[in-house]
Amino acid sequence: MFDIGVGTGIVAAELTARGHVVYGIDLSSGMLARALDRLGPRVAVADACRLPVRTASVSQAVSTWPLHTGPDRGRVFDEVARTLRPGGRCPVIPAGGTRPTDDVGVVVGELEDRLDPGRTRQDGPWTLAPVAEARGLVYRGTASERPTTFRVSPRATADSLAGGLFRGAWSVTGEGIRLVDEARERLVSLPDPDVPPCAGDVRLRHGVREAVKRVVQPRPRRAAA
Repeated sequence: MFDIGVGTGIVAAELTARGHVVYGIDLSSGMLARALDRLGPRVAVADACRLPVRTASVSQAVSTWPLHTGPDRGRVFDEVARTLRPGGRCPVIPAGGTRPTDDVGVVVGELEDRLDPGRTRQDGPWTLAPVAEARGLVYRGTASERPTTFRVSPRATADSLAGGLFRGAWSVTGEGIRLVDEARERLVSLPDPDVPPCAGDVRLRHGVREAVKRVVQPRPRRAAA
């Protein structure tokens, strides 16, 4: 299995624990240092737009959260189409998708929109599916949805924003920093800021289970006449 945008290796480690042999690439050497601890020498610094993999050599790929950070999505899907074997699949777990609808979700969703008014970083299926299909892949639909309420408290979410959520993946400077700080203030001002909106009712089932999963698959190759 090939993890495109392996990051710190947390998803790949879960897949490894389930019996898969996972290789991964990422542009962040800092994240890969963590992935190396989890996966050993099966990770490398590389660009998702130029995968260091032979054509038609990958039976299963996976990609978790890289497509909202700014890569050329068309080139990424070109590489996915090139490297997958016939019948291979690539679940794509987006950072976006269906948004939680509780008070925390409203604040975070509005922050996303204000930081990205042109919606250039949207990575839901409505955005990615047409790009993937234009590269010869087949969109197989949504496999699961994340919960409609946040699992963490407003204060914990505010702390995540302070620690780099959005800033770590997006270039947030100037006015963007003010918008993040404003969202943090709104979060800690919510009723019961130390209580998660889900109040323990939401349970994860596997790995990145709160993310929307989408599967793309190469189109069957037609036999020559």
